Amino acid sequence: MKAVIIYSRGEAWLEGKPHWEQQLVPHRQYLVDTLQDKLVSAGPFMDHTGGLVIIDVENIEEAVKVAKNDPAVVDKKFDFAVHPWKPLEGLFVKKKWVV
Repeated sequence: MKAVIIYSRGEAWLEGKPHWEQQLVPHRQYLVDTLQDKLVSAGPFMDHTGGLVIIDVENIEEAVKVAKNDPAVVDKKFDFAVHPWKPLEGLFVKKKWVV
């Protein structure tokens, strides 16, 4: 199943600074190292309010565990919400065409 982690600014977010000045390298490295092939896509919101991660997981609990152990969450730079997700159209959908 796919899950989406939505990150939003936490209490330790440095106000007035863009995401690239928030010392988020450990966050990015954690996602890459922890998720490996399970990481579908990830990136920041360009309005500097957080970011989005799409992952392939066995269950929603696995996605919650990933988010809870994220260094940016532990350091309170981010809060998070996890949602199960089913893409219906677009890039992540394999279409079968019937003629």
